[in-house]
Amino acid sequence: MADRLNRSVLAACEQRLLGAIVSRLPLSVTPDRLTAVGLLGALTTAAGFLLCHWSAWFLIAVVAGLAANWFGDSLDGTLARHRAIERPRYGFLLDHSSDLIAQSLIVVGLGASPYFTMPSALFVLSLYLLMSSYTYLRVATEGVHRLSYGGMGATEFRLLVAAWALIAQWAGPGLIEARILRSAWIDVAVGGLSALAFGLFVTMVRRDLAQMDADDQDAPSATIHRLSPPRRREAAEPVPPPPPESAPAPQLQSVSLR
Repeated sequence: MADRLNRSVLAACEQRLLGAIVSRLPLSVTPDRLTAVGLLGALTTAAGFLLCHWSAWFLIAVVAGLAANWFGDSLDGTLARHRAIERPRYGFLLDHSSDLIAQSLIVVGLGASPYFTMPSALFVLSLYLLMSSYTYLRVATEGVHRLSYGGMGATEFRLLVAAWALIAQWAGPGLIEARILRSAWIDVAVGGLSALAFGLFVTMVRRDLAQMDADDQDAPSATIHRLSPPRRREAAEPVPPPPPESAPAPQLQSVSLR
């Protein structure tokens, strides 16, 4: 199982909070049910963002959905480890498949809301998927599961989404409709930040590759043992029984005649 590495801004506080919650959960709450709660929260968030075109009061559903997504996503693995009922392969696939679906719902819902634009949302989603792919590559090649980059993890991202929606509602539609030349300023800003983040991503990959190459050079060369292909089992020929042992010939004793 990969080592978890979380260096986000809120990691220490979040771990203490999760530890206090997980010990109080009833036995009827299971990791799989918590994963389902996280997905339902993401779906609620996306629906709330869409409904904000009709009423800003649906921002309550957005915030509640983000809270439910945090609750389910953060506690499912924590509960499994607390009860020592981990299923590494099944849990890893279920948890991270759910994360990909949930974050896609949240980001696309934000792009479809009155508080963002779809091009900017797709920029954000592409970066999220890029970093997720690299995280899974690191798990496979190094056995390290990195949960944050640049001090930002999933919890900080949810707080940023909620804060942006509330600020955009407070500021009014002019915040999103403002333009630079013919493009929305938010698209220009998010596109520039995405390009910067992509450059930092390439730099990080090169640094990690250099470190792995140095580690491989220092490590003793490994001998590759190739297994010969299995031979086809042929029908065994009957082995003839050994010939019976012949009785020893009688020895003649010479008799002298006197």
